[in-house]
Amino acid sequence: MTQKPYKRGITRRAQAIDWLGGRFISFGGIGIVAAVLGIFVFVLAEAWPLFRAPDLKAEKAHQAAGSFAIGLDPYYQTAYAVGPQGVDLLRLDDGQVIRRERPAELAGREVTAAQRAPNDVLALGTDDGHLLLAQVRFRLDYSSGQRQVVPQFAVERLVAVDPAGEPLVQVAFREGDDGRSAAAAITASGRLVVVVAEQQQGLLGPGERRARHYELTAELNGRATQVLLDGRIRQVLVGTDQGQVCEWRLGAVEQAPAFAGSIAVSAAAVSALAYALGEVSLVVGDAAGRVSTWFKVEEAGQRSYRKIHALAPHAAAVTHIVASARDKQFLTADAEGAMALHHLTSEQTVFQWSGDSPVVALVFAPKADGFLALGQDGWLQRFDLDHPHPEISATVLFGPIWYEGYKGREYVWQSTGGTDEFEPKLSLVPLIWGTAKGTLYAMLFALPLAVLAAIYTAEFAAPRVQGLVKPSVEVMASLPSVILGFLAGLWLAPLLESHLLGTLLLLPTVPVVVMAAAWVWQYAPAAWVRGVARVGEIYLLGAVTLLVAWLAYALGPLFEELAFDGHFLRWLRQDAGVGYDQRNCLVVGFAMGFAVIPLVFTICEDALSSVPSHLRAGSLALGATPWQTAIKVVLPMALPGIFSAAMIGLGRAIGETMIVLMATGNTPIMDWNIFNGMRTISANIAVELPEAPHQGTLYRVLFLSGLLLFMATFCINSLAEVVRQRLRDKYNRL
Repeated sequence: MTQKPYKRGITRRAQAIDWLGGRFISFGGIGIVAAVLGIFVFVLAEAWPLFRAPDLKAEKAHQAAGSFAIGLDPYYQTAYAVGPQGVDLLRLDDGQVIRRERPAELAGREVTAAQRAPNDVLALGTDDGHLLLAQVRFRLDYSSGQRQVVPQFAVERLVAVDPAGEPLVQVAFREGDDGRSAAAAITASGRLVVVVAEQQQGLLGPGERRARHYELTAELNGRATQVLLDGRIRQVLVGTDQGQVCEWRLGAVEQAPAFAGSIAVSAAAVSALAYALGEVSLVVGDAAGRVSTWFKVEEAGQRSYRKIHALAPHAAAVTHIVASARDKQFLTADAEGAMALHHLTSEQTVFQWSGDSPVVALVFAPKADGFLALGQDGWLQRFDLDHPHPEISATVLFGPIWYEGYKGREYVWQSTGGTDEFEPKLSLVPLIWGTAKGTLYAMLFALPLAVLAAIYTAEFAAPRVQGLVKPSVEVMASLPSVILGFLAGLWLAPLLESHLLGTLLLLPTVPVVVMAAAWVWQYAPAAWVRGVARVGEIYLLGAVTLLVAWLAYALGPLFEELAFDGHFLRWLRQDAGVGYDQRNCLVVGFAMGFAVIPLVFTICEDALSSVPSHLRAGSLALGATPWQTAIKVVLPMALPGIFSAAMIGLGRAIGETMIVLMATGNTPIMDWNIFNGMRTISANIAVELPEAPHQGTLYRVLFLSGLLLFMATFCINSLAEVVRQRLRDKYNRL
């Protein structure tokens, strides 16, 4: 009898299962691709705002009676304007005057100059050589159920600055926390006068206030045009019509200011002076419209001002420079009413705005989210600014920058500092360098060992040895990275430091002795060879290797005593000029190489084992030795798989986090010294991201570095796949 065919329903069921299985696998593959693309899009979306153009909006303008200085509260609700008769407090939403402050001290006097010092302290210079010190505070009132900003004006004291009673055309005032204060002014005739005061403390409270007047006109080279005091009340800077900035150092009240020299900053007259945040960098504007920044650099044992940055120039003379209280931005305005926003570190001119009237007063918002400009025509214009990442540019991220306090342009990563005045240093180059450095040393250690071990296991080891070695190496891959990093940082790093010379002796000693032992072994008696072969040569090789390693470590102290007087590390640092950190790239090479070896070994061994046996048999039948067969026949056929293993190991080393984090000092330095540490991109993300403000500049830069790591890995894998396919096509034709 003939066998009945399967029922039709079973065939349909099998077809349905096959169809579902195919769709499920396709869905899984598409899901993985979609997940990877989703991660890429998310990381890109978090990093992209770093390069977004600023958004500047001009709000409704209002008429104001000021002409010397303006200020506003942090909430953009109220402002004040200083005019010849006093101060007007007004609302920004409708321009209505809340109150006009006409202090009694200004009776019979007019304001001829004004300066807005920190903490909304107003220094009002008068037409009879006096300086009226006042303060505007902003109090919050919620009694109406809504936030109301209530401005409060208070006069502090009236100070006689110029004994001759000339009108003051430029004034500067600063008061320190120690009770010292100073005022500097330029009079209508061009004289430069300085007042230094000190509040003495008595047993029952503040005592007498002592003050001394000094005239510095005779030491000027030219006519004074701008005057500036620093917050520590240590120096007076004066710009002149000869394009120079003169410096005087301030001491005790009884000591006359000491002239510290002058520096030529421009071929035109200095028309504006201001400090950037932190008062390290000096911003200079001249009558030709040029804007530059300067700070002191130590040269030949002396510190002197040097030009660091040149910003986009104006078409007319620069009349105002106002620094942000939040970051290294500053505003400039010229005699034709044009305004520009610059950033010190990035050397960017963020925007330029052409006004209708020359600017007579300018102020940055306390939160750096806008500014006010008062025109000569009396209109007060408010601007809203949305530029959350002004310090970022391609040059800042990937180019050398001359940072404050440095001797030249450098690549530096230092995201935080001790004060808000800190200049962020966000160069990604040290992180890219550290990633490449750690990966290189790890692969130098792991790749030769893994590939050679795979060749031995697949081609020369006995089956019993294969059954022992391969599972043991694969078990190594299951060790968590955090355990390897923990052991590397707390056990291996101190061990290598105390036995550094013995460790370095391993590199020449082990290969030489092993090859010498192999050469000697070929002359050993045949009975010995057969006896060892039955057990496995790998055990004898392992014993020889361990013996040589022990000898290297044992002879290390003796060699150190003979060659380096017992202090190899001291010789390394002092005589060779090579730094040594306990947690360095040597430790990372061993630890991260230990993590990469199992991955590379497993793939290489599988690639070698998959070479058809008849190729080996044919080679041996033609008279080739096992070694010649392995090198000339098996290895070329398995080369695509070995190359893939190397690339996968490289990707693992590039993305490793915990081992690098725990086994190095995480110092973002740029050198190839194996005894120094480094900081990789992945370790930097792990360290910095928990402390980075959400959607802040550091937060987005970390996402950008992750995006670079993602793209680098993708490009390496894509290139590796292209090379692998070409190798495969080449050797498949053999």
